[in-house]
Amino acid sequence: MITKKVIDALYKKYRKRPAGIELLDVGLLFEYASEHHDIVIDEEGNLVINSIDSASPFHKLALNRIHGITQFDEVVVIVLHSSIVFLNKKDSGINVHIKFDEPSIWEKIRWKVTGK
Repeated sequence: MITKKVIDALYKKYRKRPAGIELLDVGLLFEYASEHHDIVIDEEGNLVINSIDSASPFHKLALNRIHGITQFDEVVVIVLHSSIVFLNKKDSGINVHIKFDEPSIWEKIRWKVTGK
């Protein structure tokens, strides 16, 4: 089960992009998720997940923007800077976590003072 603690650990572990896309474990995607998600890499260097609607920003991901790829028992995980895509291994189920940054202390003070 993917908990908030696991999600926070993923963002921390994959804080920065790897030095090159060859360091990403793209093989995990093709080994565990391509059957249900019709995953391809296009000629422009994008990871295309055809089980996601083409209107979604997560349908096509630039490989050089991916911070990490890993797996758990039931999902393959694609970690980006501010989001994580969970691809189910057993069906075409997809979940996305979007990270929202906490407001800075200055933003909080401005909101209190100006009401905006």
